[in-house]
Amino acid sequence: MTRKIGTFVGRAIPVVGWIILAKDVSEIMFNTIIVYNSIARGDDKLWQT
Repeated sequence: MTRKIGTFVGRAIPVVGWIILAKDVSEIMFNTIIVYNSIARGDDKLWQT
C-alpha cells in the first residue's frame, strides 16, 4: 500500500517526487559513509571527528 501511495504522489505532484528522491539519495550517502568509516582505518576515513 505504501509503495503505491508513494508512486501516486510522486507522479501526481512532481515536486514531492523530487523531495523524496533527494531524501533517499542523502540517506544512502549517509549510510554508505557510516559503513565505509567502520571499515576504513586511520586517515582513510571520511569526515573524521
